[in-house]
Amino acid sequence: MTVSAETRLVIVMRTDLGMGKGKIAAQAAHAAVAAAMANVRAPAFADWWRAGQPKVVLKVPDEDTLGLVVAAAEEAGLPVEVVHDAGRTQVAAGTATCCAIGPARGADLHPVTGSLSLL
Repeated sequence: MTVSAETRLVIVMRTDLGMGKGKIAAQAAHAAVAAAMANVRAPAFADWWRAGQPKVVLKVPDEDTLGLVVAAAEEAGLPVEVVHDAGRTQVAAGTATCCAIGPARGADLHPVTGSLSLL
């Protein structure tokens, strides 16, 4: 498998929470905005922005697996933003629903997220 060097943002979503499609979309949007705001001055951000802000949304089955992905991304030196829900609708306050990793080069993301499936 060839891994693209293209800069992208990866969103990793939990699938065990029973969130509706709209809730999932909102959580992904929270993750993307948080990642963009936190990394606007990072060198990879400019490449990502010019490329049209490519994103991919992947899935994990539970909180433990999300935690492992977050830890692996942090260990790899990748920017990570974890979204914790406010608890106003479908999940309890403080629940980690997803994370955003990047923006970063695909080659740097692949060792952390390459084994995950698309949502």
